[in-house]
Amino acid sequence: MRGEVGKIVGEATPYEFSFQIYNPLEVKKGDFVKVWNDADGWFAAYVSEIKAVSKSDERDGSETYLAKAVVLGKRSGKSIVLPKTPFVPGDRVFKAEEDFVAECLGFYEDGVYLGYLGDTKIKVTLNPNTLVQKHVCILAKTGSGKSYTAAVIIEELLEKDVALLIIDPHGEYESLKYPNDDESLEEFGLKPKGYADKVKMFVPPKSPLADKADGILRLDGINLSAEEIIEMGEIRKSSAQAAIYQLIREMRGRTYTIQDLIDEAEQLSGNLKAEIIGALTKIEETDLFSENPTPIEVLMQKGKAVILNLAGIDPIHQDIIVAKVCREIFEMRKRGEIDPGMIVVDEAHNFVPEKGIDKSVSSSVLRTIASEGRKFALGLMIISQRPARIDKNVLSQCNTQIILRVTNPNDINSIKRGVEGITSEMVEEIKRLPVGQALVITPDLERPVIVRVRTRKSKHKEAEEIIKVEKKKARKEEKKRDTPKKEVKEKKGGFFKKLFGGD
Repeated sequence: MRGEVGKIVGEATPYEFSFQIYNPLEVKKGDFVKVWNDADGWFAAYVSEIKAVSKSDERDGSETYLAKAVVLGKRSGKSIVLPKTPFVPGDRVFKAEEDFVAECLGFYEDGVYLGYLGDTKIKVTLNPNTLVQKHVCILAKTGSGKSYTAAVIIEELLEKDVALLIIDPHGEYESLKYPNDDESLEEFGLKPKGYADKVKMFVPPKSPLADKADGILRLDGINLSAEEIIEMGEIRKSSAQAAIYQLIREMRGRTYTIQDLIDEAEQLSGNLKAEIIGALTKIEETDLFSENPTPIEVLMQKGKAVILNLAGIDPIHQDIIVAKVCREIFEMRKRGEIDPGMIVVDEAHNFVPEKGIDKSVSSSVLRTIASEGRKFALGLMIISQRPARIDKNVLSQCNTQIILRVTNPNDINSIKRGVEGITSEMVEEIKRLPVGQALVITPDLERPVIVRVRTRKSKHKEAEEIIKVEKKKARKEEKKRDTPKKEVKEKKGGFFKKLFGGD
């Protein structure tokens, strides 16, 4: 049979085996092979390791190449099965056809197209229902492509008319509106596409981007909690915090605004009165709260992505915005008053930090959505460059994990604790992943796979800005180099002309 690349050697089980490679140029780590099992037929396997072993102690001794393969199984109806008997040493190993591998792994038909499987042209398509309802996390060190990968998934979910709310602390997602011009789209069988008709950007009042926004986000300022007021007013003294709690207790059973609290605070005395009124006035001057708040149903619409662009906004205000918006969305979703959908939270470590590392008002509601959101068809996409700083319970609720390159030891240990079923072999893989490749773990696949994330159909703002900066630097450097040369030439010409005359 064509495609034979080796034979099984040593011990073999139904789950893994080693094989001798005939030609080391034909097999590499990450390849897929197939082996015949006399009892159950053909099975696919994944080459997880390759090593060279010397045949002799002599310096010029030849070596043999051994590969370790992990059995993926084969498709039987809707499930994947493993052989009932072990493979046999001496059995031949063949390169697996792409169609056979795709069938064995069971990629979801017409699913979320994430990219290609390893070095193959096999499309990795994930079940959109699993992604949305059972939550997904995207983890990576800075510059490894986490926001890019998130945007790929957002594009796919928009194509499937999923309602999306994107919490965007750095203004990275507005570029979804515009088509990409990257030639590598062709490699993935795609064409440029912008989503201007599906993407709207909202910003808080006083945002530096207000003139570019599609809408201004204003929140309901009725009955703010003591925790929200203390955080937004940056009230640090325990006596002042106690006064806020007392003011709100006195309002129990009544509807109150910030102005009502200011009026009540007039009854206080001394420095405490000035501090409380100053803090409450500071909150009122943000213009964030209004008697006519933005309707929450505007933020979650079928087939639309609403970006809450929080770039340039005080992190404390960001926290309050995320807390209030997500809480109202969750409550309305429980009552069936808004469309099912997904909340995308970038820089999630700032909004749902690990207990004991940091505090945030938004933590409570995001933890609740992570644990209960699937009952009400409200999903979460958690994106972070600092896995060690994210609440581990939230990470563990994400059934699909997309992990790009991570090297920080604390973050690696956090992934080990927060991601179920991850092995030491996978951890080593994560440390070495090239930019744009991800380890994908999902209940819809029998084993984790390495995916070459596809090119975005829409523009990637970060890459565009870097290119502009680099070009600007290059022009500046070129100008610096050219100016002195020109001056020297002119001086030399003038000197020689004066000394010798003529040209």
